[in-house]
Amino acid sequence: MKGSYHPLPVSDRTGFVYCPPGYGQEDRRYPVVYALGESRESLEKYLGKLETAFKKGAAPFLLAGLDCDWDREMTPWAAPAAFRGQPDFGGGADAFLSVLEKSIKPAVDGAFLTRCGPQHQAVMGYSLGGLAALYSLYRCSCFGGCACLSGSLWYEGWMDYMENHTVSADAAVYLSLGRAEEKSRHPLMGKIGDCTRKAQEILSQQTGREVPLFWHNGGHHTEVEARKLQALLWLSENL
Repeated sequence: MKGSYHPLPVSDRTGFVYCPPGYGQEDRRYPVVYALGESRESLEKYLGKLETAFKKGAAPFLLAGLDCDWDREMTPWAAPAAFRGQPDFGGGADAFLSVLEKSIKPAVDGAFLTRCGPQHQAVMGYSLGGLAALYSLYRCSCFGGCACLSGSLWYEGWMDYMENHTVSADAAVYLSLGRAEEKSRHPLMGKIGDCTRKAQEILSQQTGREVPLFWHNGGHHTEVEARKLQALLWLSENL
């Protein structure tokens, strides 16, 4: 590893800040990607390829990995559980995003050499984290980018929410999905292909720019690290 890890500069949230190679060696400020649910262990599975991309000319950025409570903090409102025997979704994303916007982001901006404007700040998430990342564009004015990877856009009421609310014009949005995900026999999971295509259409209209939807081979848990790497490199070109 050529870059460096640092503790998240808040006392009440577990996480880290990864700084790319060369950070601090010159008077340069960096975009920030907040990765929901990302741990050092998961990042290190593809960190070598990310740093190779930096060496080859990809625009460097800071990556803040945040621990989270998936069913509570990554869901926009309360809803029944998707699977029998599991607890219902807690709907705590508003509270989580408020902490991210009012506490975590200012602390990161104060402790690191960041480019603070929303056009240089993004949120990335996978599965329910992807749903929360996309929700952040509707709820937080400080983020102008989002990567929603295999986002749980089947969530009860979500598509109606998107159609009745608007993200900031010119927001940079990345969507991805595994080709096998919409083949699920689960009554909710089987809707994910149509929901993601519809989300692409809605977001392209709301942002005024063509929102990409990248399709990957396999299902929900296939090559997750490779999908994250692709999303981060796309964000690096658009922040």
